[in-house]
Amino acid sequence: MGGQGLRTDIVSVGGIGAAERQAWNGFRAQNRALASPYFSLEFTKSVARRRLDTRIAILHQNGTIAGFLPLHLSRSGVARPIGGPLGDHHGLITTTPDLDVEAALAGSGFGILNYHGALADQASFARGSTAPAEISWVSDLSSGYDSFLDDCAREDAKAMRNIRARQRKLAELGDRVVFRLDDRRPDALRAVIETKREQYRRTNALDVFVASWARHLIEDLFDTDTPEFAGMLSTVEIDGQLAAAHFGMRSDTVLHYWFPVYWPEFSKLGPGLTLYLEIARHLADQGVREIHLGPGDYDFKRRLSNAGFGVVGGRLQRPSLAHALVRTGQLIDGMAQALPLGRVSNWPGKAFRRLDRWAAVHAL
Repeated sequence: MGGQGLRTDIVSVGGIGAAERQAWNGFRAQNRALASPYFSLEFTKSVARRRLDTRIAILHQNGTIAGFLPLHLSRSGVARPIGGPLGDHHGLITTTPDLDVEAALAGSGFGILNYHGALADQASFARGSTAPAEISWVSDLSSGYDSFLDDCAREDAKAMRNIRARQRKLAELGDRVVFRLDDRRPDALRAVIETKREQYRRTNALDVFVASWARHLIEDLFDTDTPEFAGMLSTVEIDGQLAAAHFGMRSDTVLHYWFPVYWPEFSKLGPGLTLYLEIARHLADQGVREIHLGPGDYDFKRRLSNAGFGVVGGRLQRPSLAHALVRTGQLIDGMAQALPLGRVSNWPGKAFRRLDRWAAVHAL
């Protein structure tokens, strides 16, 4: 299947042999934009163990593998990036960013590919985007931890003074404070997940852990610890109680900042920010070059970033039942937006977006 000179095979993870693995790793080695653990074959394999709808599109050009696109392909014809709502960054594994994804997927059974954090420099995702590219924030540690702090201080000196003041407050507590940069305690991970779920309930956000596959995936990643790919739990305790924690995943050069939590009773001490800087210092000493914080206009992301890259959201589509249903939803949303109903006009669009995220969480 394919078009415009492309041939595409849709395979399960079991269809990735030695030649495909070599090509995948070769693309990542040649393209620094793919250094995130999201683009590792190990992440896709981890997801595949927990989601049976995991597929990989292998794009061939002139008889040679030109790229890979890991995704979830539902029975309804809706395709989503690998990891569903947990997939903050996604896109083609390739050194040819102008590959035509729509042409490549023609005949694959997909009607719509929804995406929300695709690399903006990949042409098909840029064309299908529904809004301008967002910056995905990065702590660049490649010149060392001290250089990173200097960059942040030049950007917002007052914020860094406040952060350092909180660091000193924690330091004054001495042995009452315990940092674990690579915490391997299962009960600490359970506490992070439970606290994050409580945060989702409190803020009326969609709880991604309501689906068992998401919980099991995080547990699998927690149990993975190799130089090239690992889950990483970091914690800080005060007087024997968890004050802040973070669970993320890393490749050999990038940590993806994923699930931070803190306990409100310790908020005046700023344990979350101090933990972040301890993580950055620890990883910089180990040769990790970047921490990816993801997109979003949050103060802490801007203050702790000295670099970034563009990501886009949107959809690629072709005529199909799935496309017709989404188009109907768009028409309803458009009519509601045109009516003088105030905030009510936004309800249909919000409902459709929430339904899509719910379906992604539940692998529908």
